[in-house]
Amino acid sequence: MEIKILLNFSLITQKKKDMKNTNIQQTMVSNISFCGLLFFILIFSQCNFKNSHQHSASIEKNGNQLTATNAVDNKQRGAHIFGHLDSTNIQPFIQNNIDWITLVSYSDQKDFDSPTLNYYKGDSLKMAKRDSSWKSQIDLAHSFGFKVFLKPHVWIYDPSDGKWRSDVFPTNESNWNLWQKNYREFILLYAKIAEQNDVELFCIGAEFSRLTIEKPDFWRSLIKDVKSIYSGKITYAANWYDEFENITFWQELDYIGIQAYFPLVKNEYPTVEQISIGWEKHLDVIENIHKKFNRKILFTEIGYKSTADSAIEPWQWIENSAIQNKKFSPETQANCYQAFFNTVWKKAWFAGIHIWQMRSDYKAEIGKNNLNFTPQGKQAEIIIARGFQKK
Repeated sequence: MEIKILLNFSLITQKKKDMKNTNIQQTMVSNISFCGLLFFILIFSQCNFKNSHQHSASIEKNGNQLTATNAVDNKQRGAHIFGHLDSTNIQPFIQNNIDWITLVSYSDQKDFDSPTLNYYKGDSLKMAKRDSSWKSQIDLAHSFGFKVFLKPHVWIYDPSDGKWRSDVFPTNESNWNLWQKNYREFILLYAKIAEQNDVELFCIGAEFSRLTIEKPDFWRSLIKDVKSIYSGKITYAANWYDEFENITFWQELDYIGIQAYFPLVKNEYPTVEQISIGWEKHLDVIENIHKKFNRKILFTEIGYKSTADSAIEPWQWIENSAIQNKKFSPETQANCYQAFFNTVWKKAWFAGIHIWQMRSDYKAEIGKNNLNFTPQGKQAEIIIARGFQKK
């Protein structure tokens, strides 16, 4: 809401009076009283303007630009956006008070112990086309006033039973040497793209729980190499379970990044109050890590499905769930976000979130009954927009 305060003062004039028979002392007192009244009006009006301006909480659209009228907390209000962005489909993200767009680049490997990574590369023409595609999306986001978080992921496309990215680990020294060479090339490729396109935040990895804890020297070396190419802020996206609190190299990064899929309740259809209470046992641990490394906490991912049990195991994907007949509950998803804003968001050590996930090609007729993570077209979208308002 744009606040306009118009201060109109009418010119106050006094009729000329015959000064001959008027006591000079009375005239001086009258003039002093008038000046005092005028001074009071000016001060009062300025204070009202200042107070009103300080309480401005809106994000206003100025042409094609997203402008924060009073960004007092500097928290990141981000979302992972999938699908091709254009000047039309970017508008809903502006309306939802999002000001960071998270873009994910992918590499994949067959299994947790595979030494080879596959990602989009080839001859110089194909690589130039790839780089141009990233540039166009980043430029578009910047042109609308968004900041950009570039976040490379490794996807395991044929995992052994129960294995995923957190289990990635070499089976021997030869495989380890090959994997770290391939991964370093993958990360430095996108660090270079980030630097060339003025990306504000770059992620060096996500959810490699064993590797970060058992191979910290590799990550320190990688951080040094990234900093030699990229001049923006850097983070790592650690798993919520048994990783973020055990990493030893946080001080070499700008943020402590957490994939924040913390279990919050044990019951379906939880209330906001029940979910808020569920955060309490995690907040002390998170704050202690913040104090230990003197780095703010950034939730590099947070998300909830539109299911009755979404606060029990938030990390579970619908297609990977042992129980397929999930109960649709947009209310539970909304309650999860409301509880987050009630508890975590206001912490001084908290730097912001990047929601998982939203789509640029979202269609209301398809998405509104979607059980998955997107809040678009559901009650949670309103909660997020309200929570992201700058106050």
